[in-house]
Amino acid sequence: MMNEEHAVAGFGVGADGGVGAGSSVNGDVVAATKVNGASGAGDGAADAEDADVDAEAGQRPRAVTITVVSAGVTEPSTTSRLGDAVALQASAYLKARRYGTQVRRVDLRDLAQDIAVASVSWHISPVLQRAIDKVTTSDGLVVASPIFKASYSGLFKSFWDVMEPDAILDMPVALTATGGSERHALMTDTDMRSLFAFMRAIAVPTSVVAATKDWASDALSSHEQRAGAELGALIASNVRDLVLKA
Repeated sequence: MMNEEHAVAGFGVGADGGVGAGSSVNGDVVAATKVNGASGAGDGAADAEDADVDAEAGQRPRAVTITVVSAGVTEPSTTSRLGDAVALQASAYLKARRYGTQVRRVDLRDLAQDIAVASVSWHISPVLQRAIDKVTTSDGLVVASPIFKASYSGLFKSFWDVMEPDAILDMPVALTATGGSERHALMTDTDMRSLFAFMRAIAVPTSVVAATKDWASDALSSHEQRAGAELGALIASNVRDLVLKA
């Protein structure tokens, strides 16, 4: 599909979304510095009060890591940018609650050969193992794939195929995808959600699919903000540890 992976000049979440065109990618770390404090952050006064209570109790919010796993195939990639935007919204939610955050990205395009070899030989190269370690040591994930033939890409699926079945057990995950038209709007819920249910991850309720005409729309910004806030809330609630201990 010609329109599924193309650069969008002047990318940015709308004024109410908080992520500006200045948001950049530096290596595998997403620079999360230009985020509007009001974006997806809720009531700032209440957040500060809750954080003060935690501090008085000797329980400071911990530092958290959010990893974007992108199967974008071009550079720049709208798939990666969508994943980054949701991750930055999650970071904004957590920063409003005084969490330290790091947002980083794993680009599967750079690992395509290693993933292919692992798929047929089960040999995990050192570079692929490092990428897997980044994913499994995260506090939350944003997964992003272009939509090819009405589903996620083969590269995206192959990466998860070479991982251990319990690698992301009970990990919060936000689901995102890009496609050429709105006909693909349900892919994240019909395909992605079932994949991560099999892996027993905890997918956030709101998934985000961006068609070509959606970029720079208020609706897309709203969905990014909602999905990011849900991911941030799951991370802040420490849901993974609670479920693993159940």
